[in-house]
Amino acid sequence: MSISMSNFAPAVKTGISADRVSAILTEARQERSYTLDQLAVTTGLTVDELKAVEDGGVTDPALVQRIASALGLPPAALL
Repeated sequence: MSISMSNFAPAVKTGISADRVSAILTEARQERSYTLDQLAVTTGLTVDELKAVEDGGVTDPALVQRIASALGLPPAALL
């Protein structure tokens, strides 16, 4: 499955909050029993970058896309 930035455009337009995105990603990571260290290896992001996204402080679509893809989340999961 591929995820493109255009798949996330509707989420931005609907005003999805950073808190909601972070909650979805955190829950998905925990359901899969991934640690932040494991997800960092899978995504190529640092643990600090992942923490920033999970804390709701960073909503960079590129980072969100990488994390969602690594967790196997469809783009619609973030709507």
